[in-house]
Amino acid sequence: MEIRAAHESELEQVVELSCLAFNPDGHERYWQYVHGDSSYRPSQTRVVVVNERVVSTLRVWERRIRMGTSIVTMGGIGGVCTHPKYRGVGYASALMRNTIGYLRKIGCDIGVLFTIIPNAFYHRLGWTTFPLQGFQVSHGAATPIPNRALWQVVPFDVAPHLDSVATLYDSCNAEQSGSIVRTRAYWDMQPSRIREVLPTVVAYRDRERAPTDGYLNYLMNGETAEVREVAYRHEDPGVLDALASHLLRVCKEHGIWNITGTFLPSHPFVAQLSKGGTSTSETTEDSAMMLYAVNFQVLLRRLVLEWQSRLAASEETFPTLAVKFALNNQQAVIRFDGDETLQIVNDDADAVELDVTEDELWKLLFGEFGWEQANPRTSVSPKTAAFLTALFPKRDVLFWAPDRY
Repeated sequence: MEIRAAHESELEQVVELSCLAFNPDGHERYWQYVHGDSSYRPSQTRVVVVNERVVSTLRVWERRIRMGTSIVTMGGIGGVCTHPKYRGVGYASALMRNTIGYLRKIGCDIGVLFTIIPNAFYHRLGWTTFPLQGFQVSHGAATPIPNRALWQVVPFDVAPHLDSVATLYDSCNAEQSGSIVRTRAYWDMQPSRIREVLPTVVAYRDRERAPTDGYLNYLMNGETAEVREVAYRHEDPGVLDALASHLLRVCKEHGIWNITGTFLPSHPFVAQLSKGGTSTSETTEDSAMMLYAVNFQVLLRRLVLEWQSRLAASEETFPTLAVKFALNNQQAVIRFDGDETLQIVNDDADAVELDVTEDELWKLLFGEFGWEQANPRTSVSPKTAAFLTALFPKRDVLFWAPDRY
């Protein structure tokens, strides 16, 4: 058995294996993941080779993701599969373990994957489930919302709209924990088009002033409308009325009364949908997303500037203190010297070891909940609790559906 990057001559085997495992008609699609991705490097295709045959493979996608308002480097893992004749031997497990070393070598802070098999396989390898909240709105006699502001909602068209859509995405998500940083090249690459990252419709009131004030990405999937992404100029949220009205009208035309999305039920767009007639709404949960800390200390160092800003803005004053966390068999100490200076170190004799579960720690880092909602099995002093509350506030976390990957 040999685990390594795929050779160019082996890529056809990789594509055929992906077709066998996932989609027999996906040959062109899987080649586009190689030839149509400007960020692709040969080493990102990882393989297990037995007797000169590729028996297991996966792909690494290098991306940047926001943790709070900080940006960390992410290795997205996808397309994990093993040839049916070679399953049950442990090749995929060995490949996954090897890939963590590869992620460390190329400088990734975290690993991310979305599983289509039971989470237990990845749990055994040290990965942690990070559930994402979603919504489902069911309408009776849905009534489109009047478009009083005379917004124009039109089908998305690449040439006139893409530049302003990309700019709007950046401004709308600049402080959105969990969102992917999309380069301009990301919007243009074929894998993004395959995953339907482009909006369905855009909205504007004054095309000369702001070519795109909001956009909506949705799919009609049988008896359900799936909202994949929404963005709008926050200084003028009225555009959400027009986008929600458009979607409700399209749903009515197609006889669809169920609308779902893999983003927060508290999002303003969901509230607009609920205005459109008699409706019931509920919270859903997607447990496919999983995380791994590739280099825990480096990851925390990425967050230091944001943490120092939070401490400076806090009305509290804090003494010298140190707290220790552990994640993926790695430990890191956050040390505060009493004058708003933070350091991330390997150990400190005076550090308070905070015994929180790994899933709780991921939620703290992204902001899924704040320190006040954590349940540590270690008692801390009131000052330390106030310090941790300042570092870990609750905030909305959102990973847009088209970004896989």
